[in-house]
Amino acid sequence: HVRACCGKLRGFGVAVFVLLALTACSTTKPEVENAARPTAESQDAILTAAEADIEARRFQLAYQRLGRLNGDTAATPRARYAVAEVLLGLDRPKEALTRFEEVQSDDAFRARAWQGMGLALLAMGNTNAAITQLNSALETDPSLWRSWAALGRAYDKEKRWSESAAAYEKCLGVSPHPAMIANNIGMSLLLQKRYAEAAHQFERAMAQDPTLETARSNLRIALAWQGRYDEGLAGLESSGRADALNNVGYVAMLRGDYKQAQQYFSQSLESSPTYHDGAAMNLEALKLLVKSKNTAQLLPSATSQSADTSQP
Repeated sequence: HVRACCGKLRGFGVAVFVLLALTACSTTKPEVENAARPTAESQDAILTAAEADIEARRFQLAYQRLGRLNGDTAATPRARYAVAEVLLGLDRPKEALTRFEEVQSDDAFRARAWQGMGLALLAMGNTNAAITQLNSALETDPSLWRSWAALGRAYDKEKRWSESAAAYEKCLGVSPHPAMIANNIGMSLLLQKRYAEAAHQFERAMAQDPTLETARSNLRIALAWQGRYDEGLAGLESSGRADALNNVGYVAMLRGDYKQAQQYFSQSLESSPTYHDGAAMNLEALKLLVKSKNTAQLLPSATSQSADTSQP
């Protein structure tokens, strides 16, 4: 359950937030074939299996199962809600929004439908509308942890930092995934340029779940923003080495540490098993930046010219 929040600039890609059922997971071919094979399962068993797939983020497999429902079962609020969750998981938020809207009138699914609408709207970039729907969901059912986490993300996008912190705090009280929420809190702090505090949250997330690679990547970024490049790159495994070097190099470039940035971009290109477009583009951008800065230093500034012309 991870999602990317920081944008990419000339090849820079950093995975940073926790996904709230917004991103699809890949499904193996055998799973799909197995789901498509006719069986004597009851309609309820098929729907129950699809719901288990959704919980496990096997969205394509769930989609295949739901396609085996007969018309009467497919028309029930339970099945329609499952379809909406699958579409959301398959990164089809516009279609998911329509399906969630269809079940919001059902008492049993109202709060979860509003949650789904909020998640879909957030994925579509409609932050204000998403906040409205998420708050409606939480007023009805405060235990919806995905709503609290999404609300924190939405407030982060609006730079409403105190409100995002409150949402994440609420989320920690009800979420079964505290490591993911700690990672989100860290990303919120990273966006606020509170780098030392962000690093602490990423370390907290890793302590709770050592397999959470998103937090590990984010920790490198938080350390790089503090100029702690070597510490951030310590313990790199070969599989992710090129990307990590590129990301740290990008932060070094933003900090004005051009020599270190060039070193990390070059190392990224050398260690990548294939051509690393991001590192290559960043290296070219760095060269242009250094050239532009050197040119500017050779030219008299406007202030100096003004002072000179005022002389008798």
